[in-house]
Formats: sequence, C-alpha cells, structure tokens
Amino acid sequence: MLPLILTILVAPTPAEPGAVDVETPAPAPPASASPPDLGTIPEEILQIARSVSDRPLPERMGAISGALLGRPYVSDPLGEGSGVDPDPIARYDAFDCLTFTEEVLALSMAGDPAHAAQIRRDLRYGVGNPIDYVHRRHFMELQWIPGVVEDGFLRITTSEYGPVKVLDKEIDANTWRWWRPRSKFAHTDEQLPTGTMHLEVLDLPTAQAAADRIRPGSVILTVREDRPGVPLWVTHVSLVVPTGDGGTTMRHATKIGDGGTRDHDLAWYLEHLESYTNWEVAGIAVLEPIEPGPRRAVVPEP
Repeated sequence: MLPLILTILVAPTPAEPGAVDVETPAPAPPASASPPDLGTIPEEILQIARSVSDRPLPERMGAISGALLGRPYVSDPLGEGSGVDPDPIARYDAFDCLTFTEEVLALSMAGDPAHAAQIRRDLRYGVGNPIDYVHRRHFMELQWIPGVVEDGFLRITTSEYGPVKVLDKEIDANTWRWWRPRSKFAHTDEQLPTGTMHLEVLDLPTAQAAADRIRPGSVILTVREDRPGVPLWVTHVSLVVPTGDGGTTMRHATKIGDGGTRDHDLAWYLEHLESYTNWEVAGIAVLEPIEPGPRRAVVPEP
C-alpha cells in the first residue's frame, strides 16, 4: 500500500483472505522508459476538477476520485524520475493506496488542477524541500503523518469519533539496525528518521460504531498491532467520499478482490479487518483535509 511510504508488498496469507496491502518501505527497482505523456493530467480529469471547483472540498474529492476509478493497482508506481528511484514523478494510469490518496488530495486542493503538482510535491516531500529520495516521506508514522499535519494540509480527527487508544514507540538507530527491511533503503544511517512514533487509534468496535458518522473527505489509516522492533503501524490509506445521494463510500487503491481503484462500504471494510489474523489490526486513525482557502471560482470579480 503505502507506495511512496510502504513499498514492499507482503502477499496475503491463507489466514487473511483478500488482505489489505501490507507493505514496508523500500526503493523500487529501476523503471523502464515511460510514455512521454504518462505524468500529464488527463484532459477528462482536468475538466471534471474544474467543473466542481466551486464545491466543498469533500465533493471535489468525490468527483475527482470517481473519475479515477477502475485503474489497476501497482505497488510503488512513483519515484523521482531519476536517481535511486527513477519511476515517474506522476502518473494517472495506475496507483497504490498512497499515490491515489495524494493525487486526489492534490487535484482537489489546488486552486486550479493544472497546479496540483505543487501540492503533491509538498505532501510527499514537505513544503520547500527538494524532490529527492531522501526527502521523500517514506515512513508514515515518523514522516508523512506529522509532516502533512505540520504543513497544514490535514488535521487529526480520530478522537472526535470515540475513545482512542494511544500508541507511542521510540525509534532509534538500534531499531533500524535490527529491522530486516533496513537493507532495502538507500539512506545512510544518519538519514533514517528517529524519535517518537505517536498515533491515536479507534479500535475496531469503536470504529464500526462510528462508521456512518465519519465525515466525507476523511483519510482513513488502517493501523496494525505493534510489533517489537518494527517501525511502522499503518498498512493502508483510503478515503471517505460523498456518493451524491447523501451517503458516503470508502474509495481506495487496493489489492482486495480484483484490485485497483474501487469503492467499498466502510462498515463492511471495518468488519473485514477482523479476519486479519496474521498481523492483527489495532483499528483505524482518521485525518481530515483542510480547505486551503478562498477559491478563484467563488471569489467575486473585482
């Protein structure tokens, strides 16, 4: 799942039929030459994004993500276009869960969708940082979540839906030294993040009770039980978007079933997570995107 963040896929075990994307970070293998228009926003997507530019952010997310349904799931489809991970910086023909989430957020939050690249860059690398492998937010708990919150793109809303369990874990040089996937990274030891992983989590029964109250536009993080020596908890990212009939659906890039960008009922998904016995699910965390400000489409002409 987490593409730029969680990138080595662990196949579902027989105990976890249709398991969600369980991934740990790693650089992708060198990519073959990409079509020249691979990173160009399709005209259809631009038109849809512009047609809903005066709608509330969750509605923009719903319309734009709806236009991206049916794309295949590809693990870690993006990179920096050169260097350690030469995969393209953007593409619209395939996604994993994080690249789908980031692209929908970028297209929805941009004043004009043609300028979505800057928001995508800031979500993935941090405001003002260069596009390079080391600055990419590979690690969800230590980099991506605190980064997008500090930069003002999202806020944590988990506790608004019920009592939470607080997870805290210290990550230091020894954690990385003894973590088996460490060898998959091109970072030097000094470049790997250290500090406290912190996350508030709704356990599955609480999340199930709150499923129909989770606001459209929310970002849902699937959180696994803590494992000693493992510097991650989050193994999937999805969106809750409005359906147009007053309801909501969970929309994500997933390996469930036939895989790809598709919808699932959030209540069903939360119940489905109870079947994950190989690496049990602790619950979910919820973030909510912040409307970036007045939009050109709704600002009166001078």
